[in-house]
Amino acid sequence: MDDQDLRNLYRHAITGALTRRQVLKLAVTFGLAAPTIAALLAACGGGSSTPTTASSATTTSAATTAPTTSSGATTATSTATAGATTAPAATGTASTSADPALAPAGKGKILRMSRNEEPGWPFIGWSSEDNSSEFTMINIYDCLVRATKDGQGYVPALATNWSTSTDGLTWTFNLRDAKYSDGKTVVAADVKASLDQARTSPKSQWTDTYKQISEVQAADDKTVKIVLKQPHPPLLAELGMWIAQVMPADMANAVDQAGYDTYHTRGAGAYMLNGWNHGEVMVLKKNPYYWKGSNGPEEVHIEFIADDNSRVLKLQGGGTDLIDFVPYNQIASLNQGSTRAQAFPIQTYTDVSMNNTIKPLDDKNVRQALNYATDKDAIIKNVFFGQGKVQTSPMPTGLFWDKSLPGYPFNLDKAKQLMAASSVPTGFTFNQTVDSGNSVHLQIATILKDQWSKIGVTVNIVQLEKALYNAQLRNGTSMAWWGGWTNDMSDPTEFANSKLRGGTTTSFASFTHYDNPQVDNLIDQADAETDAAKREALYQQIQQMVLDDAPHVYLCYPPATAGWGSYVTGFNIESLDFYHFDEVRVNN
Repeated sequence: MDDQDLRNLYRHAITGALTRRQVLKLAVTFGLAAPTIAALLAACGGGSSTPTTASSATTTSAATTAPTTSSGATTATSTATAGATTAPAATGTASTSADPALAPAGKGKILRMSRNEEPGWPFIGWSSEDNSSEFTMINIYDCLVRATKDGQGYVPALATNWSTSTDGLTWTFNLRDAKYSDGKTVVAADVKASLDQARTSPKSQWTDTYKQISEVQAADDKTVKIVLKQPHPPLLAELGMWIAQVMPADMANAVDQAGYDTYHTRGAGAYMLNGWNHGEVMVLKKNPYYWKGSNGPEEVHIEFIADDNSRVLKLQGGGTDLIDFVPYNQIASLNQGSTRAQAFPIQTYTDVSMNNTIKPLDDKNVRQALNYATDKDAIIKNVFFGQGKVQTSPMPTGLFWDKSLPGYPFNLDKAKQLMAASSVPTGFTFNQTVDSGNSVHLQIATILKDQWSKIGVTVNIVQLEKALYNAQLRNGTSMAWWGGWTNDMSDPTEFANSKLRGGTTTSFASFTHYDNPQVDNLIDQADAETDAAKREALYQQIQQMVLDDAPHVYLCYPPATAGWGSYVTGFNIESLDFYHFDEVRVNN
């Protein structure tokens, strides 16, 4: 039996095409080794191919109204009322359980994780645009505040409490007694240096996020003052992002320099990293000075395995304790025996993004017709195995998400009427760009090819390697591509300014070139409005207006997925698509 035959046997075992008895017979016939036979047998689910969804163990923390102090300022101590959003989100080579690069199971002291993608950026919050880097940094560095698990509010982190001046222009944060992993104390000068880099560094990808900050002041070692240009309700949400991670001042001022090794960390989070090279297992060690304390694993060993099935097989074979991005069709089979898997609702969506300036996509009738001609329920059933919900709003679920919107229900007659009234009544050719190797996107494109043919649209599926895919996206030559969004913060300001605002300052509304000055004006109003009810009303107008313009073909809100050994407890993907290793227990 050659390698291709063995891969086929694995695939048939995973999909249930072969029973355990048939697999065992073939394995013995071809004289496979005992470890290989064990892995094949573990791959046989033996259960229903329809996945089940386990409810997420999410802690909900209701935001409370900040009490008024005697000076007229408002103070928040345990939970902040900052506008929360909802988000969604998620992220190399297989090895066996005997791989010398991985530690053996450690009786609660070591958590072994297999992740789908290794970090591609340095560990600098303000210059990172990479999920795998962000997932890791959130466990190494801390911010002034942290989002609640449901993504609807904020709780103290490095700041114990904060207050706002009566004019809303000055926010004061009081720091707790926290230390970095090298034992040095966190002081206000560190916060100032880190935030100044995030908002002004030439290498920061996120300067627009902090454009309303006029000045950051270190009033004394334990007091930080942030002065704004205008009242700005999303500030807490922006300070809770990984971008605003706090580093020692000397490190914050040095990390942007060429050659600085950011994989040797000095953070105030639960874990630390003493160096890492691409292609290697990453070893996180517990920060002995972590202000919150931790009963989590002493170490977290992360290897990177790009192939989904390889990660699943490794978990089933006992070679790892935790994996991310479990294929939707394998959730049910992993919820048997010694493994568990779960779908976690997060603030995310997936769609087909379109260049609104390429004909005939500059015609709103055409864009609306494509939306009505899309059977989203069929996609959720056949691609996501029933996991997820139909997208009805152009925003992710979360703060100010308008649940009353109908979206675009499947209506072929309506789609045909819109096409007849459009600039291309007899149809047109739709070039759908798909990133090569992404099986989910390819499956959806194939379904759309069939669905849209019924209104005279011919879909050409163009598969491109990632580099070329991204290049065409940025130079504006792609007609349509796979889009979506996962909230990074619990306030819709980031989403609205990144995905909906027109002009050139935000990559042409995420490269769609969508440009509606009325929407831009409403976003400006919402960013400055301090009354929550009025902000919500503005965002409802924004959602209704964008939905009518239909710059995207809206599909669904899919969940994040993960799997683990039954001896692992406490793992949770939070609403903003992050997870914290210090909350995990390895009970082997």
